[in-house]
Amino acid sequence: MEKTGLRAFLAVILSMAILFGSQYLYTKYYKPSEVQQQPVEVKKEDKKQIPQSVQPEPLKKEEPKQISKDIKYREVSIENDVFKVILANEGATIKSVELKKYKDNSGKPIILTSTDIPPLSISKDGKFNYSKVMFNIDDSNVSFKNSNQAVVVFTYNDSNIFLKRTFVFNKTDYVIDIKEEVKGFGSYYVTLGKDFGIFEKEDSPHWGPVILKEADRIELNPSKIKETTTYKEGVKWIAQEDKYFFSAIVPVTKANQFVVLPYNGDALTGVEFNDGINSYRVFAAPKEYDYLKKFNVGLEHIVDFGFFSIIARPLFWFLKLLYSLIGNYGVAIIILTILVRIPFIPIVNRGQKSMQKLSELQPKLMQLKEQYKNDPQRLQKEMMELYKKYKINPMSGCLPMLLQIPVFFALYKILTIAIELRQAPFMFWIHDLSAKDPYYVLPIIMGATMLIQQKMTPSTADPTQQKIMLLMPVVFTFLFLSFPSGLVLYWLINNLFGIAQQFYINKKIKKSV
Repeated sequence: MEKTGLRAFLAVILSMAILFGSQYLYTKYYKPSEVQQQPVEVKKEDKKQIPQSVQPEPLKKEEPKQISKDIKYREVSIENDVFKVILANEGATIKSVELKKYKDNSGKPIILTSTDIPPLSISKDGKFNYSKVMFNIDDSNVSFKNSNQAVVVFTYNDSNIFLKRTFVFNKTDYVIDIKEEVKGFGSYYVTLGKDFGIFEKEDSPHWGPVILKEADRIELNPSKIKETTTYKEGVKWIAQEDKYFFSAIVPVTKANQFVVLPYNGDALTGVEFNDGINSYRVFAAPKEYDYLKKFNVGLEHIVDFGFFSIIARPLFWFLKLLYSLIGNYGVAIIILTILVRIPFIPIVNRGQKSMQKLSELQPKLMQLKEQYKNDPQRLQKEMMELYKKYKINPMSGCLPMLLQIPVFFALYKILTIAIELRQAPFMFWIHDLSAKDPYYVLPIIMGATMLIQQKMTPSTADPTQQKIMLLMPVVFTFLFLSFPSGLVLYWLINNLFGIAQQFYINKKIKKSV
């Protein structure tokens, strides 16, 4: 789990521990039924070795040898509405992809490229010699002036090998359609190149290879890849990703297999094809969920909403709907937070009323504890009778928070991985809802609202416990200092809603007295 995710998890666990702990101290003999959490089974890809007779020749780190027929190095630029791609005739590879709609923190365009092995390099017999082959270029149809498509054709031919690679670009799309005609290899690999599609590794929940096999998203940690892992049946695509960007190969014609292998302390991903005519699609793009979903090959799963994806996806859809109407993701988060809280109003009301009654009942509970301090079984029985008489569940005050935990983590995932919120401004000094508040104003206000809500909520704790409980807003404030400001905004609005609801309940209880 990434650092921010760990802090979010600790924040919720800490609050649960304090709430449950304080309740337990006063309901020591009240034992609600326990539900044992079933362990989550993690599926692992079968890594049985392929028999040596059909084992593919592993790719090796070997310096490519330049093979040339006196053809000079050339680059071709293709620019459409969404990106600018530079192709090189050396290896018929992609040199770089500039994403026109996205900028880095300094305002420079996002450029996806490789640090070593070029994207779409061809490997044969474990060597990358053909990434140094100088191809002939036909770029006569590279312009979009008279068509919605641009085409670049690379060819190479010697006495034993024939290679023809055709790139087809659409005017408004990130997808690159590739058709290859290959003779003389028998079989060969096409690799995505080292780190292609990965722009920033820092603060990424995962970076490196990812595979969609059937409906399972398989993430691989590059530093832990010590041997070649092969995937065959049911694989829809193979990719490399960081938090917001990715590259992928999606076969159109059947591929032999997909491989992930160690390379110089990192990893390479590749697809094996046989000689003949092979077609596949290459993506070097942002993780735009709706855009990727339209291809119907499961590419939307490159956006990982985590364990609570069943909740996160509809919330994400609704957040984007609100944005389309309002034009500000910060305001959309505020509205979404309020709407998410509305279904919990009756449950929270009952919990707050129960806490109020429990607070009023403390003198009688203390009296029972003193009276039956040497008879735990009798004390338990008497306390249960008292709860039953006044229709109180001592743990009901924690129920609303338990029910909201899945919603919290679903929203957390949305706010931390959705590229739509990357560099999305709110107002005033908040220019990026996916980044921390630069002046820490929101976390401090959030901590203050937690303290106010705590003061307003009826407490069953003694003075010493109440002082300990006062630490919770302080701890939460420090935890939230480096959280994405969008997440802090969610928690702040959640607290303000809770304060309003507590004010209403307290006022209603006073009138009934």
